[in-house]
Formats: sequence, C-alpha cells, structure tokens
Amino acid sequence: MDSIKTFKSRGKLLLTGEYAVLDGALALAVPTQVGQTLQIHPVTKGNNQITWLAYKHNGELWFNCILDIYTEQVVKTNQPDIALKLLKIFLEVKKLGSKTFQENSSFECETHLEFPENWGLGTSSTLINNIAKWTKVDPYKLLSQTFGGSGYDIACANAENPITYRLQKEKEPMVRDVYFPSEISDRIIFVYLNNKQNSREGIQHYRQKEKSQALVEAISEITEQIITSKITFEEFAYQIIQHENYISKFIEIPTIKEKLFSDYPGFIKSLGAWGGDFIMAEKTDNSEQYFRGKGYKVVKNYDELLI
Repeated sequence: MDSIKTFKSRGKLLLTGEYAVLDGALALAVPTQVGQTLQIHPVTKGNNQITWLAYKHNGELWFNCILDIYTEQVVKTNQPDIALKLLKIFLEVKKLGSKTFQENSSFECETHLEFPENWGLGTSSTLINNIAKWTKVDPYKLLSQTFGGSGYDIACANAENPITYRLQKEKEPMVRDVYFPSEISDRIIFVYLNNKQNSREGIQHYRQKEKSQALVEAISEITEQIITSKITFEEFAYQIIQHENYISKFIEIPTIKEKLFSDYPGFIKSLGAWGGDFIMAEKTDNSEQYFRGKGYKVVKNYDELLI
C-alpha cells in the first residue's frame, strides 16, 4: 500500500452577508478552529473501487460504502441516499478532468469530523474541499455542481484568518484576509440553537424574492464598516442590528431576537440560513446563564470556536 495522504479543511461561520452574498454582496466570514480531515490510502492493484468510512467527532462510524467509479454503482452501503450523493460527487470530479482515478486503482478513504455534524459549521463544504484537494479539481466548481451555494464556505475551508468574500460575474470569487479586532471579538459569543438548518431551503426561500441591488449594496456597506480598523464596539453593534433588520424585512421573517430572545439586553444576529445553527450575541455579565437557562447549552467565546 502506498503512503497515506491527509487533507484538512476548516469549518466556517458567516458573520455578515447571509443570503445577499449569493447576489454579490460583500460578506465577512471566519474559519473555525475545527474542521474535517480526509485520509486517503491508495491501493495500487485494486478493482476500481472506493471504500469510504465516515466518523463523527466522537469517533463513531456513522456512514460507510463501497463505490465502483467505473460502473458508476454503489456496491455496498449502510445509507443508500448518502452513498448516491457521494457517488455523484466523484462522477463530477471525473467530469472536471481529474486524473486521480486510473484503471485498476482503488482507494480506502476515511473522513473524521472535528465538530458535531448538526452544528452547521460545514460538513458538506469541508468534504467537498478535501475531495477537491485530493483530486486536484477546482473546489468552487465542484461545489457548484453538487451542493451549490455562494462558495464562501470553500474560501473559509482554506483560510487561516477572517476573510471577506464577494462573488464576481464570470470571475473567480474575490477573497481577502481581514483583521477582526479583539476589542470586538472579546465581547461577542456564539450560541447553538439546537437545530440544524437546511441552508438549501433557506436559499430557495431567498431566491423566491425579487433580487434587490439595494439590499446587496446595504449589506456590502455594513461589511465595509465592520472591517474598518477604527470601528468601536458600539458602532459594530449598531451595524449588526441594521444588518438583521435589512435581512428580516427582505425575507419577511422576524429576527431571531424578536422570535426567541426579546428580553435579551444585547444584540443578537442570525448566522447563515435563518432559523437554526449558530447565532452571534453581545456578551453581557449574565449572557451564558441567560442562554443556558433557556435550554441552549452550547455557548462559545470567539477564541473557543473561531481563528
């Protein structure tokens, strides 16, 4: 057996630009400390098969399959729907021109998540990015042909700093490292809402609305204001509240603060598709007690979760 190859991609949180990033708004995103790894064990004298083992963050094997890339079939699996999705990813890899899958070669592959899969930190994007690294294809194109989305999560998967992200027509996305001051990061927390939100459903709901260039410009301006080096926390809080109100009005969904936390003294912002995953909140003297008292046990400081 040839040498083992290991690839790692980081998870993500989108702090500004949810939904509007799809139409070219400038978004602020931050990679997480945790991600997903992919280990590849090449089998040089194989039978054109991929054996796949996927492990949760606690070490539990949750998914396994054997795929035949040449006959385009699932040979064996414990979860047929997921195996078919994985097979589709590899067929798209072939369409993108990868030379990885030579005749009579096989691979034994293991994925290891470093975070609970229901946290919404990027189980799909880290998978796509790792497969793209391994097979040497464009991760943005592979994402587009499989799960879809803006691609900011792919940018985060490869990042070592907070980034701004903007889609550009017929060009590569514009990705730029930015500085996120500790004066702000020290005063915010992230709370898991005990609910994994389907981002594709959120995108579909957004797409049903008529495209608004005014919204794109407003969200871009907020992002620009937030990443300025001299921003105060009070200005940051103001911009975050404005952001929530803009998105709420456009998608016609109440803000998460209105819905669940109307008595909370600080700001609260949804992250990603509204209705689940993580929220960002202003840290107060009793913020952790407040959220835990309402049944939300996962409360993280910035430096516990993000880089």
